[in-house]
Parts: sequence; C-alpha cells; structure tokens
Amino acid sequence: MCRKAHGAAFGTYYLVKAENFDWTGTLDTLVTYCSSPEVDRAFCGECGSVVPNPDKENKIVYVPAGSHADGPPVEAHIMVGSKAPWYEITDDLAQYDTYPPGENLTVYPNKTLLPAKEGILRGSCLCGAVEFQVVEPFKVIHNCHCSRCRRARAAAFTTNGFVSSSGVQFVKGIEHVSLYKLPEAKYFTHAFCDVCGSGMPRVDEQRKITAVPLGALDDDPGSGPVDHLFTANKAHWFEIHGDLPVFEGMPAG
Repeated sequence: MCRKAHGAAFGTYYLVKAENFDWTGTLDTLVTYCSSPEVDRAFCGECGSVVPNPDKENKIVYVPAGSHADGPPVEAHIMVGSKAPWYEITDDLAQYDTYPPGENLTVYPNKTLLPAKEGILRGSCLCGAVEFQVVEPFKVIHNCHCSRCRRARAAAFTTNGFVSSSGVQFVKGIEHVSLYKLPEAKYFTHAFCDVCGSGMPRVDEQRKITAVPLGALDDDPGSGPVDHLFTANKAHWFEIHGDLPVFEGMPAG
C-alpha cells in the first residue's frame, strides 16, 4: 500500500508524537483516503505530494521522510515480504517480513491478480479508481533523486520506467488522473490519482515519452533500474548502496 501511495519503491516514515507536530501552512488542499481501518492517508490535492498522516487513536503522526532533505537515519526495513520484485535491498539495516517483533499491527493480504497477457504489464492506483497497461518494453528505468521527484512522491527517490507516448493505455479512470505542472519547470509534471494520491503514468506528448512510476505496477517488469540520477540532490538521510552507477545529474547521451 505504501508503494502504491508513493508510486515509489518504498515509503519512509518518521513516527512523531502528536504533541511535537504542527502544520505550518493552510490545509485547504489536504485530501485523505482511508486505505485501511487504521490509516487515513493524506496528500495535497493540488500537486499530489504525500503529506503527514495523523493517527489520532495512538496520538502519533506518520511523517513521510521524502519531504525533508535532512532527518535522522533509517532504522529498518519492514514489510519486506511484500517488497517490489524489481527493488533489491543492498544495505545492512534490519529487515522484517512484516512488522518488528512486539508490534501487533494488522497485516493485509497483497492484491490477487489473474495471470497477465504476454507483453502486458498491469498497474493501478491504491484505491483502484485508475487502472492502466504498459504495452511495450521499458526503454530504460532510472532511480531519480532530484528534489522535485523526492517531494512529489515524498519518498527517498522515485523509480520511473520510460516508454513511448503510446506505450501506456489507461483501462479505467483516466478522468481521475490529475496533473500538476511545476510553474518554473520546463517539463516536470506530476500525475496522480485525485482520489488516493497515488503516482500515475505521465504522458509527455511533447517529448514523445511516458514516465511510469514502477511503484504503481501490479506485475513484475522482470528488470529494474539501471542507475541513480541527480544524486547531488539526494536526501541526506538516505545512503546509496549496491553496484548501480551513480550520477550527480543526468549522464551525457
């Protein structure tokens, strides 16, 4: 659920006591989606960014770390039994298939799907209002650490696969896909479901490409990212491990 909500490989959250948290701006654009009986996920209805989720029952706030360049280091990986098949954990942090011992929280089953047609990758948002198909192979898949992607997804980084502008077909709910064009950006536009805030494919007719957030996929693409881009802007609390090439910006060519 976190992966779909963020449209990223995973979500990273700080747990803060409610007494230590304050909103500093207006809440006019705040939208919530009840993803489970315990959680109302919050996002900005204007730009789609995931924002903090107050848990009134337990008097804590779940703060998405991707909204911050600075912050305390990550302590562990949870729900590893449901991790994306295309994402490899390469650090030495503790891993738990569900929750750490002693945390008696509800674990919900993964979405069950019928086998996909050959050459088709299915995807959807968290609430199910939007469904799409990727109908051609990805040309390339990047991990992007730029501040725009990080804030839009409120995650450590985003992972996008790229196909042509006709490489994605919306099967259901295209009317629920909202677009936010950053005013000062030449191209950057965030696509998201207006019901649950999940990151969605963004068709760029000008450049004849479609950026597909891999966190929205329901099927295994069979391959993963080939590099890390724009690491000069990466979150300070996130450490890059593994053997993928690392580029401070966009590599030439």
